[in-house]
Amino acid sequence: MTTADELVILTYGIALLIERLGDCKLNIGVDMDGVLTDMQEFNRRHAPKYFKKKFDKDVIDIESYDIREMFECTEKEFLTYWKSHLFRYAITEPAREDAKRIVAKLRAEGHGIFIISKRVFANRKSFMGRFMRTVVKNWLWRNGIQYDEIVYCDNDIHDSKQAVCMEKNIEVMIDDEAVNINAIAPVARVICFGTSYNRDCEGENITRAHGWDEIYSLINNMEMRLEPSAL
Repeated sequence: MTTADELVILTYGIALLIERLGDCKLNIGVDMDGVLTDMQEFNRRHAPKYFKKKFDKDVIDIESYDIREMFECTEKEFLTYWKSHLFRYAITEPAREDAKRIVAKLRAEGHGIFIISKRVFANRKSFMGRFMRTVVKNWLWRNGIQYDEIVYCDNDIHDSKQAVCMEKNIEVMIDDEAVNINAIAPVARVICFGTSYNRDCEGENITRAHGWDEIYSLINNMEMRLEPSAL
């Protein structure tokens, strides 16, 4: 083999590598509550005072995500709290620090951004469902969160996000709830947004991240980007 032949082969190999790198854009699923927002912090700010005044109950587990576990309250008390606070949370709670910047950066680099949420009511065909979807879209716009598509999942079905990830060919899903993470992990790589309530969530296809900058680094890791078929 001549030097010219070797040069042709090397040039071809480099061209293939560049083409492959260009094609290695991911469909990324992004959860809302707990990932784009900090629902735990919202509840820590508002729930203790409300439960003490309304039900004379103190916090049992401040590290919990679920109000029922935080106060060991009844279903009725849980629903009463959220009836009073749901739209304050859904409309006014800001996006997590750096969420806007990192999501925009990922999308600018060619990745597909799919907002995949179990937001209560949002998947229903009722007036409340239509209203909540409007609230979600307005919140995303006001907080500057860019996306390609929004998918609303059934909050009453524990693995509803798994089916969506398969349908939309999601290769990386960013989520915070263990029930979702464990359901999605068999079909896609999951970045677990690290919090106190999911500290024990681990397993195959699950990687923890603490903050949006770390999420960006993980997604841009060459091993993750060049082997989407292995996800």
